[in-house]
Amino acid sequence: QDEEMLKFQPYSSNPELKYVNVDTTSKAGIERAARLGLVPSGKVDMIFTTDVNFATEHLFDPDHKGRILALFRNPVDRAVSKFYYLQTATWERTYRPEWKDMGIVEWATNHNLDENFIVKKIVGKKLNDPVDIADLIVAKDIIRRHFVVGLMTDMEESISRFNVILGLNFEDAKGQACKEQYLGVKKEKKVDITADADAGNVEGMNSHSHPKHEPGSPEYNVIA
Repeated sequence: QDEEMLKFQPYSSNPELKYVNVDTTSKAGIERAARLGLVPSGKVDMIFTTDVNFATEHLFDPDHKGRILALFRNPVDRAVSKFYYLQTATWERTYRPEWKDMGIVEWATNHNLDENFIVKKIVGKKLNDPVDIADLIVAKDIIRRHFVVGLMTDMEESISRFNVILGLNFEDAKGQACKEQYLGVKKEKKVDITADADAGNVEGMNSHSHPKHEPGSPEYNVIA
């Protein structure tokens, strides 16, 4: 592994977008980033990770603090989206082509290993550890004290709030172009009840359409 932290521009069409050669999506990558002094270096404005607790413990200290910007989603909707998304997402490490021939009830009953995934990530438990109501209370308190909360059912408002925290202008021409590229156009008048876009009924480049299962349906209940 490269033991020097470098900043680079991967896209010539967007020279303002820069990255550093660390991977904060895994524990090993977070440990390497900490060893290289990612946060104290001042080379990054934003860090993406799902291991919030682990990243907080290893990357930040009293002299180098951060704010957590998080998008939350109904956990059943997230599980449904995961089931359909990973059937086709060949670029993902967790790509699961075998799920294509499987019904969602069978998948939820026999193959879905997620159980209180977000609570475990926030309180720092392993995925196979049990959690109880005390862990939920701790997780909710951590969110209340340290998180700027966004909702995937209202992406535009959530991103606007994040931009206020980050001091970014979402209303100028460049901001509007970015919003259209990533969030698409919100459909106000007509909603397809058989499909669900991942960004709260927004058709953008980060959305993934799939069948929707309503609360009270057998599919929804078996996941819930």
